[in-house]
Amino acid sequence: MKPLSLLLSMALGLVTAVSAGPAVIECWMVEDAGGGRLTKKPAALLLRQGPGRLPPRPDLEPELYLKVRAVLTVLTHTPTPRIRLGQDALLDLKFAYMPPASEAATSLAPGPPPFGLEWRRQHLGKGHLLLAATPGLSEQMPPAQEGAVAFAAWDDDEPWGPWTGNGTLWLPAVKPFQEGTYLATVHLPYLQGQVALELAVQKPPKVSLTPAPLVWATRGEAPPQLQCLVSHFYPSEGLEVEWELRGGPEGSFQKAEGQKWLSALLHHSDGTVSLSAHLQPVPITAEHHGARYACRVHHPTLPALGRSAEVTLEVAGLSGPTLEDGVGLFLSAFLLLGLIKALGWAAAYMCTSKDSKEKKAQ
Repeated sequence: MKPLSLLLSMALGLVTAVSAGPAVIECWMVEDAGGGRLTKKPAALLLRQGPGRLPPRPDLEPELYLKVRAVLTVLTHTPTPRIRLGQDALLDLKFAYMPPASEAATSLAPGPPPFGLEWRRQHLGKGHLLLAATPGLSEQMPPAQEGAVAFAAWDDDEPWGPWTGNGTLWLPAVKPFQEGTYLATVHLPYLQGQVALELAVQKPPKVSLTPAPLVWATRGEAPPQLQCLVSHFYPSEGLEVEWELRGGPEGSFQKAEGQKWLSALLHHSDGTVSLSAHLQPVPITAEHHGARYACRVHHPTLPALGRSAEVTLEVAGLSGPTLEDGVGLFLSAFLLLGLIKALGWAAAYMCTSKDSKEKKAQ
């Protein structure tokens, strides 16, 4: 078999540890085809630990076993970042390069080689170049889009390697349109590696319930309509609203009965959306006095239990005086007593003044 000049390029989505058994990583090989041409061929890298013979592969001919070494590794520790709407996004990217022994021995310029870095975004069938960087040639690069900044540099300058580099991307104040698949590509002479990250933008909803308190004035009739406002959340998908009745005569917790419906989505300028959920409760009895209606919202950005708001149900005529009522009555009585005393003082003063004038006249 004719000897081949090969470089093995490998891209990893995240750091993984090799187990005691063999592991396979999809990769590709760049072959020198002669005449300054390169060909790219798919391959599979079989990893193993310790010395020993290669494990048999009945699907491959023995002459197809090639002893190669991985010279470029591109990886990220955050393959699926979740960023709060309006906050900065930091897309982690690391890469490492180990030059072949023959290249290190014949290199005329010790130190890490020049490299190029590209960040692209793909979303909803559209893609564009977000940032391109080549250290030392920044004036020849197109301007970065959307305020993106990349920390494109080698971390060390050993004369013969290996070398590690940093290509982390920083996006300020992310917005919904910036979510999608981010492709980071590192270019070296005759070699490149790529990794993909799935960026999702999210914002949990705010939940409020009106009217509060819920006052039921006529027995046998339905209480007023309840409105649960679910505001300023993203994404719009995955929202669920549940209605609960807590502390009623049938137990401490039950699903609230009545007619339920949702409004249309209201879109805001920052990309978030809002909607309102409505409940028309069924007629109740006096035994429901003091129970609580609750609106519980589930959304991918919230914990498993979701987020809820509640109002207290009051039956007119059954509510006893509260502490606030007592304080109000006390203040009213105090002010009334003060007013009576002030009027008494004024009347006594007027009488005294009148008597004094009559005596002077005599």
